[in-house]
Amino acid sequence: MLTDKQEKVLNSITEFISKYWKSPTIEELKNILEQKSKRGVVQYLESLEKKWFITRWRWFRSIRLGNGVWFQTMLSIPILWYANAWTPLVDAQENDLWVLPVSQSVVSGDEKNYFILKVEWTSMNQFEVNGKIIDNGSYILINKKEINTNSKEAFLFLVDWAATIKVPKQEGENLYLCPKSSDEYHKPIILSSSDNVIVNGKVVDVFNFQ
Repeated sequence: MLTDKQEKVLNSITEFISKYWKSPTIEELKNILEQKSKRGVVQYLESLEKKWFITRWRWFRSIRLGNGVWFQTMLSIPILWYANAWTPLVDAQENDLWVLPVSQSVVSGDEKNYFILKVEWTSMNQFEVNGKIIDNGSYILINKKEINTNSKEAFLFLVDWAATIKVPKQEGENLYLCPKSSDEYHKPIILSSSDNVIVNGKVVDVFNFQ
């Protein structure tokens, strides 16, 4: 989960707190790590905070370590973008917004196979995954390696590079991307074999914590 340099910074913070019973300042870390600027130190701290290894506040000596058990049992899954009927999905690896800490027991296999999208609108508000509804504001866990579609599960489709979560149905040369909604506004997207459609993964879990 950490690069060698990030791990070195985390170890330095841990050793400093163990020795002095207080967190180091940016200037102290700069000297310990032999960095040329404070900005380099801050970038490391931002990376550690993003992965939930530390927390920081605005006051002096405010760095706090996370729980050691947390590090061993939690994975940092990137939240990449929003998905609704026709929202472009940016490059997932380069433009992630932030990460969501997810227990290892939730995912199966390599964490790099997963990412999270936030859903907008109500086109799937009558569809359940693991007994949980995909609704407006839901965060959905996508396994990008599961691309063999069926008519019983929801998948992330890119149609001309626009993202949509739908249940597929094949009929002859037509592919229907079907909503499962209480709102009659949402209609199936009807595609042909000549359309540019990519299956970008299957919805394997839903998180409704807002």
